[in-house]
This record gives sequence, structure tokens and C-alpha cells, in this order.
Amino acid sequence: MTLQDKIYHTNEIANAIQRGEKTYQITSVCLLESLPTPQVAGTMMQQRTYAMGKAMDIVENLSL
Repeated sequence: MTLQDKIYHTNEIANAIQRGEKTYQITSVCLLESLPTPQVAGTMMQQRTYAMGKAMDIVENLSL
């Protein structure tokens, strides 16, 4: 996975977390990842930071 792919999927996973989706599928490798629940307390900036942090953890743990 290239750096550009990692950035793209990190943003998309963070968006999915904030929408409250349960899973995220990376179609190029058919990987289905279950997502954490979104943060509901705090400011929008805090919620986005939480989602981005969790998304970065997920992308880093992928063995692609």
C-alpha cells in the first residue's frame, strides 16, 4: 500500500467512524475491518481527532 493509499484510507475510515458505521471494506484487497464506535462527547475537532487517531491505528495495523 502506497503512502497515498494510506492517507486516502485513513480519511475514509475516519469518515466512516464519525458516521457510526460498523465496518469498512478496502475493495482492492477485500479486507473488511470492524470500526470502533464514534466519540459523541466533546467538540467536533475532538471527535475528528479521535476518529483520525483510530483510523491511523487501523491502517498501521494492516499487513498489506
